[in-house]
Amino acid sequence: MMNLVERVRLSLGTAIQIGIEPGNKDPNFTTAFLMTYRMNGCEANCAFCPQAQESTSASDRLSRISWPDYDFSIVVQRWPTSDLFRRICIQTICYPEVVQDAIEIASELRKITKIPISVAVHPISKDNMFRLKEAGVSSIGIALDASTQELFEDIKGKNRGATYRWKSHRLGLENALQIFGKGNVTTHLIIGLGETEKEAADFLIEMYETGISVGLFAFTNIKGTSLEDKSPPNLSSYRRIQVVRHLISLGILKSEQINENTDGSISLGVDSKIMREALSSGAAFQVTGCKGCNRPFYNERPRGPMYNYPRSLSQDEISKAIEDTDLVA
Repeated sequence: MMNLVERVRLSLGTAIQIGIEPGNKDPNFTTAFLMTYRMNGCEANCAFCPQAQESTSASDRLSRISWPDYDFSIVVQRWPTSDLFRRICIQTICYPEVVQDAIEIASELRKITKIPISVAVHPISKDNMFRLKEAGVSSIGIALDASTQELFEDIKGKNRGATYRWKSHRLGLENALQIFGKGNVTTHLIIGLGETEKEAADFLIEMYETGISVGLFAFTNIKGTSLEDKSPPNLSSYRRIQVVRHLISLGILKSEQINENTDGSISLGVDSKIMREALSSGAAFQVTGCKGCNRPFYNERPRGPMYNYPRSLSQDEISKAIEDTDLVA
């Protein structure tokens, strides 16, 4: 194999699915997760991330998930011949050679599978985006994570002593739309960083109007990060943002229909019958982001609560989730 990438990280669940690690395979596991590997780690310093420069978390963590590193040639050799996954997601950390590494990983995987490949990366040049696309990458994600510029600079930008900036991330998303097209560009929004519900809702409106889909995450406090003492978001508040994202994606909700209440919660000027019907499948409360991605237990502890379901919900779970929103009469 004529590649220069020697090692990659796999999420532990991915390693189990392809048989590199022992364990019970998860029938709900739809995406293979890989992450670029670098001995010196990530050069960014995001306050919530175990990979951050100032983090004292274990170097193999991302959110709650363990990501052991493996010889890349072994990963390729063990790759399943059947369509075990619906998507491959290549997560990247920030370092100078990361684009080349992502290209080499994508190129090798494209030789042995035809399923969609996504790359999650910091803002890169248009030329590098074209190179990723030529290597077989079908969609790209550039994570803003925060819903406002001020919060972004506090959490992962200027005030963290990092090179990331709100404006350059926004420009990166604009460039990605030009190269990969609408429907193939995503960003992330972490709920619980200090934003208001209205700020989160306004962010979602803007992204979807631009043609960018949003993967919602509930803030997860990880020991060793700068935000280890911060609590996860209130479940009802998170459910409301899930509803907003879902209704926007369906074209049902507009900006002028989102109202901020005196207690900081939001209410929606959408007919209750229409809203209930739109939520009846439970899809609003499932993992969101790239098509076919379900990130089992990325935010959730086994004891719950389930912020993002990695599978279809039962009727009881749907009813409870809708009730938790406090939006539907």
